[in-house]
This record gives sequence, structure tokens and C-alpha cells, in this order.
Amino acid sequence: MEKIFSHAKLILMGEYAVLHGADAVCLPLKTGQLLKVNEDNSTRIKWKWTWNEQILADFILDTETLQITENPTGKPDWAVKLIKLIRQSNPDFLRNKGCSLHFENYFPPQWGLGSSSATISSLCRLAGVNAYPVNEKLMGGSGADIACTTAKSWFLYRKKLPLPQTWHIPFEYPFLNNTFFIYSGQKKDTAGHLKEMSTKKNSKMNADWLKINEYVYRFLAPKETSDLLEIIEHHELFISGKIGIEPVANQFSDFQGGIKSLGAWGGDFLMAVSMQPAAAVRKYFIDKGFTDIFLWKDFVEANEFGDK
Repeated sequence: MEKIFSHAKLILMGEYAVLHGADAVCLPLKTGQLLKVNEDNSTRIKWKWTWNEQILADFILDTETLQITENPTGKPDWAVKLIKLIRQSNPDFLRNKGCSLHFENYFPPQWGLGSSSATISSLCRLAGVNAYPVNEKLMGGSGADIACTTAKSWFLYRKKLPLPQTWHIPFEYPFLNNTFFIYSGQKKDTAGHLKEMSTKKNSKMNADWLKINEYVYRFLAPKETSDLLEIIEHHELFISGKIGIEPVANQFSDFQGGIKSLGAWGGDFLMAVSMQPAAAVRKYFIDKGFTDIFLWKDFVEANEFGDK
């Protein structure tokens, strides 16, 4: 059996702008998705995707034609497109032998932490092909999610094909005990959302997007929590002005601290920074109806979520 692990991710700063040449702060998580590969002598590809003992996808493809041979669960069309794209660089991939592919998520897929990018990254590494062009054709986006799948700690990312530029950040985030991640309760279809945003006039490439780098780099070196809160506010106002969506912080005007969206606005996770005690922050969000609330270290260092 061959095993390939891909890390989950968060994009902390520079979302949307990274699509237009700006830099982004990327945070790989310890949790992720494990691919287990077993070869056999059949002519079938058995594809299974699970989370917490729940089967999210389960189907069988013919190795040569990629036709579905049994009643599928999940989205086999997406898997077929992925394999076809990989075969453009490696024509023999999953063609000469049968195999079972078991993608085991260690985090809820609805959290938007990169289930799809993990699958793309793992399969491309199995095939020995560059995952970034494959991801560009299949999902769009910046490719930062792909970079996170193999990274060990946070880094700066700049979109570039066939390979992006990345820079390891050589120090720890200084506000570990003041920063929280909260699941919004809403899953965002990132690929569809990015396609929608790309059609908006104010989303087109222009030099203004690069101005976000000021806030991205200031985010790495704030001296006080008050500085960090100011940076977050300015970052959100800038992105809001470019994409025409109201900053999420406006929905929490009575929160003692700062709140920003992570990734595609309107879903997935929020980041909250506050000088309030952790118990007070948790109570605030629980009272607002949010139940998945994590301190930075508890979230980033968790091996898995849920009962395995």
C-alpha cells in the first residue's frame, strides 16, 4: 500500500488579490487528507472518499475508458476530469493496472479547508506530474491551496505558472492566544465563486490589486494587537472595495476586536482577533449561533477533527 498525505489550509491575507499578482499569507494545517493506494490486477479504478466513517463518494471506473461501471455515489465526473488532465502529462497514469484509491478526510469537507486541492495534489504526486497546471484547468484559483498541501509551516505565496514563488516565514505568528478561527456554518463553492468574481468588472487585473501587499507584509510584523486590528480592518476595506461585498466584520459591530473573512467571502471560516479572554470570545460567538470555535494553536496543530 502506498500512502500520500496532503495538508489542509487557510489563506490568512491576500485572498482575491493573489489571483491578480499580489502576495498571500498561507497557513497549512497539521490535519488534511490521506490517500491510500492499493494496486491489483483488475481493469478497474475503485474511488472512495470518506470522512468520519461516512462515505462521501464511492464509484468504479474502467481504467482505459474511465467509464463508470457501477451505480456511483458522489461526483465521478469531477474525478474523471482530474484523471484525464493528469493523463495529458502522464498518459499511462492508472491505465495499465487496476487500483483502489481511498481518500480519507481528517476534517469535515464542508469546512472549505481544501478537500479538492488535497485530492488533486495527492493524485498528481502519485502520477509524478505538476499539480499547478492541473489545478488551473480543473478548479481555477491561485494555486495557493496546492502549495499548502505539501508545506510544513506558514509562507508567502505568489501565483506563477508552471511553478509559483513561495517564501517560508521564519518566525511564529505572535498572537497565538488572541486569534480564533470560527466556522461560519456556510460552505462556499470556491471554484464557482471565483468564476463569478472573474466576470465582475472590478475584478479584472490592474495595478491597484498590488496595493494589498502593504497590508500583507504589515500583517507579518505588528508590534501590538492594536496594530494587527488596524491592518485587518484596512485589508478588509480594500478587498471589499474591489469585489463589492460587505466586510464580514460589519455583521459583528459589537465584537471587541477584529474579524476578517478567510478564503472566499461569505462562507467557510472567519478569523477573529481580540484581547478578551478566550472564554469571553467563545461565549460571544456561541451566543451568535456559532459552535465551531478554535484558538489558533488548537486548530492549526490538530491532527484530525471529529470522532474517528
